[in-house]
Amino acid sequence: MATLLLQPNPLLKVLLLGFALACLTACTGVLESNKPAREVYMLHPPGGAAVAPAEDAPKLVLSLLTVPGLDTSDIQVLSRNARLIPVANAHWADNLPEVMSSLSRRSLMDSGLFSSVSLGDIARPGNWSLQLELQAFYGVQDSTEVTRSVLMQLEGNLRCGERNDVLRLQSSKTVNSTSLSDLVTAHQQALHESLQELSQQIRQTCVAE
Repeated sequence: MATLLLQPNPLLKVLLLGFALACLTACTGVLESNKPAREVYMLHPPGGAAVAPAEDAPKLVLSLLTVPGLDTSDIQVLSRNARLIPVANAHWADNLPEVMSSLSRRSLMDSGLFSSVSLGDIARPGNWSLQLELQAFYGVQDSTEVTRSVLMQLEGNLRCGERNDVLRLQSSKTVNSTSLSDLVTAHQQALHESLQELSQQIRQTCVAE
């Protein structure tokens, strides 16, 4: 009896090989990525020992918003033509309103000026209120598109007792090199200076009456 020999189809072999390679590529893509790792940076309130508040220290209700463009977790730089440019894969731990609200609350609590500092929009009668707007928190490029400094600007409305005062703060810090770590360091320095100045302005405006 004659034996029928089946010859493999060359086209079928090519299709099967292509399918196998596609499966392998898909599996490899799940395990590995050529994208740079996402880098997340933590900011911290000014250091130093917390000051105990006086027995009659007021309570403060704090709210903080950002201007459009800053409600993001991106670390950004401002170009000479007013473009906000995100630094690739570099982020704060959360969006800036949440980050700055937490840092400001902790810094003001450590200042010893208040018996408590809470986040909210409405203060009860007898409590103080502080409404802040973050207007700048980014690197600033020069004409050669090199980031030379970091700018932080805050404006706020402080209500203490019968007083209602406007607070303005600005800090600019030098970026020592083109490295991301130096850019983050300059942000941290500007933040520390601004929060310390915030406590000082409150002390001079309301406490030292």
